[in-house]
Amino acid sequence: MLTQEGMYRPMLKLAIEAQLPLIAVTTRDTMNLGEVLREITKRKPIPWQPNVPIGKNQLYTFVYLAKKVELPLFQLYEKLVENESTLIIVNPPGVMEPMFDAGEVPVPRTLMMRFMTEVVEDKKKAEELLRGLGGCTIKEAAELARLTMARDKSLTVQGLMYTRKSVFQGANGLTQVDTKQSFYQPPPYLVSWVERETPFFLHGKDERLIPRGLLFDGLPGTGKTAASKWLAEQIGVPLFRLDIGGTKNKYVGQSEQNLMTNLSRVDHEEPCVVLLDEVEKVFATTTSDNSGTTSTMLSQLLWWLAERRTRVLVIMTTNNAKLLPRELYREGRVDEVMNFSGLEKGQAQKFVETLLKTFKGLTGWNYGHVDQIVEDAFATSRLETNPPTVSQAALTKGTYSFVKTLTAKTFANAG
Repeated sequence: MLTQEGMYRPMLKLAIEAQLPLIAVTTRDTMNLGEVLREITKRKPIPWQPNVPIGKNQLYTFVYLAKKVELPLFQLYEKLVENESTLIIVNPPGVMEPMFDAGEVPVPRTLMMRFMTEVVEDKKKAEELLRGLGGCTIKEAAELARLTMARDKSLTVQGLMYTRKSVFQGANGLTQVDTKQSFYQPPPYLVSWVERETPFFLHGKDERLIPRGLLFDGLPGTGKTAASKWLAEQIGVPLFRLDIGGTKNKYVGQSEQNLMTNLSRVDHEEPCVVLLDEVEKVFATTTSDNSGTTSTMLSQLLWWLAERRTRVLVIMTTNNAKLLPRELYREGRVDEVMNFSGLEKGQAQKFVETLLKTFKGLTGWNYGHVDQIVEDAFATSRLETNPPTVSQAALTKGTYSFVKTLTAKTFANAG
């Protein structure tokens, strides 16, 4: 019987255990490759150079550098098979027959944990910091920690993620998002969801119980994107924005390849949250695409949403869920649909009051001003709801305008 551990064993480890002769891998950290391979295989890899004889039952590594090297692959393959040995070819210019492509070298969590406990002695603190380092190599983790310490004089998961965002090398359509917000008031049902599901997302052992994603449905300005930032900040993991429209390319097949590359990159960054904003702009049922590219990209995304086994929480936002194909957010792909609506009058007053209190040292306002800000926002509200509501964006804009007016008077009086 196939166990869960066996099903999701890293491909590189499985390929080595199967004694595949030629294995191609990529890594961004050749400096620590030996240590990583020892942790994965419990064997000591031997650096190999061309023309060196192949020994019995050995694990070799060969790293491609800038210098071009021609390897006699088929002759090597035969010699490796004959001696029951394996050669891992690192960062080859291309994967070709008879190589087996094992993808990117994973950094075992046990090894990353040992590194973090050398940086901070507290194991619980180390576990927390690991959330901000998903997908990083040992070298990258060390550099991020040093940069964060140099800037903040302390090490926190929020600080690590901020540093990581500054150096994150995105691709077409994939960027890391800063989760810091001056103010956001989450709806109660989102707060409850985060409190209930966070332990399962971070520490759940049974994959069936790990939350997979949410669909935020609501009119513009009701706080859907801000909710995604707040959620990632509360969980303590990086937030990535995947702009599916931004992955489209005029060349045949390139759009689909860009999407798959980005989805693989997101998987590698686990644990994280990925935001697919305003998905109806790409996948609305009314969208026409004579090339069939959109349909193919939708099929790829649907497959990934259903089959992925990584700790990637997907947040999709839409201004109108009725425009989306139902299979995009059915059970198994998305756990729950959350509707975002505007704030009613009492909620709006509380929102403005709380927002005003975030401005340190601000005086000269009273609840009459709060009522006026709310009334003005309702008068210009674009939300057609019953009962009438107003968006957080409109209330925020009105509050900022009031604070500027009040502060300008303070400046004038001081002058």
